[in-house]
Amino acid sequence: MIKSIDDVQTLGIIGLAKNTGKTTTLNAMLKLYDKYKIGLTSIGLDGEDLDQVNFLPKPKIHVKKGMIVATACACLEASDIHFEILEKTELMTALGKVKIIEVLQDGTMVIAGPTTNQELHILIELMKKYVDKVFVDGAFNRMTFANIKNIDAICLSTGASVSPSMMHTIEKTRRIVESFNYPKTNWINEVPKQSLIIQTDQQDYNFYDKKLTTIHHVIQHVNKSLKYVYIKGAITQRVIDYLIEYSVKDFVLICDDPTKLLFSDVYYQYIENLNIKIEVIHQCPLMFVTINPFSPVGKHYDADLFLSELKKVIKIPVYNVEKEFNNV
Repeated sequence: MIKSIDDVQTLGIIGLAKNTGKTTTLNAMLKLYDKYKIGLTSIGLDGEDLDQVNFLPKPKIHVKKGMIVATACACLEASDIHFEILEKTELMTALGKVKIIEVLQDGTMVIAGPTTNQELHILIELMKKYVDKVFVDGAFNRMTFANIKNIDAICLSTGASVSPSMMHTIEKTRRIVESFNYPKTNWINEVPKQSLIIQTDQQDYNFYDKKLTTIHHVIQHVNKSLKYVYIKGAITQRVIDYLIEYSVKDFVLICDDPTKLLFSDVYYQYIENLNIKIEVIHQCPLMFVTINPFSPVGKHYDADLFLSELKKVIKIPVYNVEKEFNNV
């Protein structure tokens, strides 16, 4: 099962919401590949269930002897497990600098990694010296990874905590999965230094900011001959709202990678209605989806129905976290 990631060196695990089974999925991945030298870090910090003594999240990630972990100093100081420090980095988080350690006994840990593009890239490259595979845990409120070019593949966790409506969750998940199939652009080979590039039939306009006022100023002059628009980093609902309001249409929107599309699923239909085509600079395979039909605060789904309905609209493998992974 899930042998599709055998050749993946760096795997990112992301969740559509808190409590979608992302940590359960990660723990299953660690168990499945326990014969490999595994490295583990995160982007950001999943901040629920705080310990009342040290105010850190209660440990949820199961680590085993021999595993390599990159996490913040405060997390190490609060940990009960024994470890050996392999490398001290200058990568700073809200919980102190990140250290790369080797785990000397089985246990659980809090993992708090860097939050910026450059720092995640640096950390992944440092960890590759010690391990066969690197797993990157994505904090629940950050579906996006800081720099997807350092991630070879991604798996996605979804579940009942996304919405009380099962069909809404299925539609949202379907949209996200489809976004990973956007074609690679031939217009740009690498992420440019500019924050905004607008190309018309006659000219390229380059900017080092991507403010809506800047976008508006250019587009109001070139709307009819618009061909390509590149926006660095996150593309938010405010950007799409602007395109809708001013009926900006019939062009290709370029983003760094599919995880930078930070707008709700209904906005994909708005984009289609405007005849806007989306292309990406960096593609990244979405390997499989895991589901959690239970919600700690809301309505549960029928597990079998949720799985079967999701499989109808998603072409990649879908697994029930508890049923499929319990006996990994």
